[in-house]
Amino acid sequence: MDQSKKYSVLLTGGIASGKTAISNYLAHKGAEIIDTDLISRSLTEGKSAESQMVLQEIVANFGGEILTKEGTLDRRKMRALIFVDQKAKVTLESLLHRRILEIVKCRLSTPTSASYYVVVVPLISSQSPYLSLCDEVLVVEVPYELQLQRLIARDNIDLSLAQKMIDSQISRLDRRLLGHYIIVNQNRSFVERILDRLHQYYADM
Repeated sequence: MDQSKKYSVLLTGGIASGKTAISNYLAHKGAEIIDTDLISRSLTEGKSAESQMVLQEIVANFGGEILTKEGTLDRRKMRALIFVDQKAKVTLESLLHRRILEIVKCRLSTPTSASYYVVVVPLISSQSPYLSLCDEVLVVEVPYELQLQRLIARDNIDLSLAQKMIDSQISRLDRRLLGHYIIVNQNRSFVERILDRLHQYYADM
């Protein structure tokens, strides 16, 4: 590892597996969190010149009905679309992923008083550019049935869409093969004890 930069951990996991809870806990311990989903949201809210440009490109590809009445991306409509239309998914990724990656690179090169970085990336594969940016991969997962329950409750969606959303992501086995450490997120106190040990390890690197 380049000793001139702080240690960086790529946190990933299936949808509704608890990535936010884990990143929040590590942030409280002293980590600098770079969440690609939050970056994606900021790029589709129209609050900056770049965001306005992104929204214009989205409308050009998907039509004005993909926006809310406030002029931001209707994430519910877009999510339902990309999970049934692979072409739409590829188009959206082409508009967002390069921009998100550049923002992450910028954040990683910006000095911080935090002990280390945690880069939260929901969607990952063996070709992900984030693998080369980070020093190791922390995977969080939950049993499939619990994942379904959490997703349905969190997003207020039906079982069919929840199953499609989970099935569209990388398999559990492939995700595990990319991980240096795997947390099964069922028991909060148990998970926090693991995170306490990992935090100390990351901070000392």
